[in-house]
Amino acid sequence: MTAYQNHRRKGLFVAGTDTGVGKTIVAAGLVRLARKAGIRAIAIKPIETGCSLRSGVLFPEDGAFLADAAEKCLSLDQCVPFRFSLPASPARAAAQERRSLEMTDVEEHVRTLAQDMDLTVVEGAGGLMVPIQGGLMMIDLIESLGFSALLVGRTRLGTVNHTLLSLAALKERGIRVAGIVLSCSTSTSGPEEEFTPADLACLVEDVPVVVLPFLGSVIPGDPERIASAMAATWPEPLLNKWIGLE
Repeated sequence: MTAYQNHRRKGLFVAGTDTGVGKTIVAAGLVRLARKAGIRAIAIKPIETGCSLRSGVLFPEDGAFLADAAEKCLSLDQCVPFRFSLPASPARAAAQERRSLEMTDVEEHVRTLAQDMDLTVVEGAGGLMVPIQGGLMMIDLIESLGFSALLVGRTRLGTVNHTLLSLAALKERGIRVAGIVLSCSTSTSGPEEEFTPADLACLVEDVPVVVLPFLGSVIPGDPERIASAMAATWPEPLLNKWIGLE
């Protein structure tokens, strides 16, 4: 990749077809690739649920991974300002702790951090229709920010249905979809998985589809491995476009 010369502010929202599909891995790899290319890039997971207590403080595992991937240019509080212990939707997790979670506060936090960056990668929590506040969902946050969406799903059986439904929801809102990433979560694959990427690509001809291969046990703090896998297996022009080199 060439050195970054343009200074256009860019936002990419890593959204999922479900929870646990590999959003954190994808966001971490992209922000590391961007920083290696000399781009002023950060990764944020503004809301994280299911956090465990460490020394009396809620610790965000995913957020810590993203902070490491971005070379800790943000504090953990900046990377994950809204943390909850219950592994549920943000709205339910906040209600369980009798805390207030306002969509406007989440959006303002992201915008404040993004204003001095060339690339801001935001990871969502769960899928597109996960409630954040009342009837406001994760997809509403993407729409309000005006960022392009990178949709991450599994390669497993059912992903064509989940991906097409999510894609339809994004397009209905007028949200630009930068691409689809199918993440291999295990070393073994079902008989249908070898056909899924090509089948899906035929159904969404206007959206690029790539596969993130199984990376084994990815250790938090080692995003270099993810970035290398992306650079080795994904088309360079597409990667350059996603991180803002083109």
